[in-house]
Amino acid sequence: MALLCLVLAEFKGFLHRNRWKEFFMKTRKTSSNNRTTYKYTYFVPNESGGYDEKTLEIKPGENGVTVADIKMLHSMDDSEVYYNNKNLRPNRTAEEKAEIKAWKEKCVKRFEERHGYKPNKDDVDYAANKHFLPNYNSSIDFDADGELEVDKSHLAEALSTTDDYGFITNDYGFEWSEEMEHAFSTLTDKQRQVIRLMFIEGYTQSEIASMLGISSAGVKKHLDKALEKLRKTR
Repeated sequence: MALLCLVLAEFKGFLHRNRWKEFFMKTRKTSSNNRTTYKYTYFVPNESGGYDEKTLEIKPGENGVTVADIKMLHSMDDSEVYYNNKNLRPNRTAEEKAEIKAWKEKCVKRFEERHGYKPNKDDVDYAANKHFLPNYNSSIDFDADGELEVDKSHLAEALSTTDDYGFITNDYGFEWSEEMEHAFSTLTDKQRQVIRLMFIEGYTQSEIASMLGISSAGVKKHLDKALEKLRKTR
């Protein structure tokens, strides 16, 4: 195995063994259409005291990397996604399972009526998990530092459901309708970055503030404006 892949695999294993989920957590598999290479996103300190986001793309045929190496890294991610989702979400009750099943069937039916084919099962499962988030019983939550946080279920619903339940692929690995794709194109780079860090990577408001070199109030400002734009598309 190429040294680069070996180091990355060892690093991922170290994080998993030590349960450093706040630094590395994946909750969704990479689309089968995007598995010819492997992309690894990380953060490095900058001169302002914050963090800059970097993405390392590993390609077969470069630096001794083989197709088997790429498959191995994605396989590790698949296993990690399975256990992360299993640990993050408690067992559903029979009533919840029935409700989720009905929601999925409706989602598939409406998608098929519009597009003429059924959506990817993984995408439907992911959308359902986001739509039926557990433990979000109020519109305002407090994070570990006592900071006000918006109810993440509102954005999760906006990301995972639309009026027609249609999906198209975007750079973040989600499947969105054309309306949602347009909505995200209206966000600023900073707003998209905050959205991704909070709702896709799972960082807290204070962690994002440190990474971006801004205040927690600044993070909330970007988030509020982004949510406002997204809600206007619904």
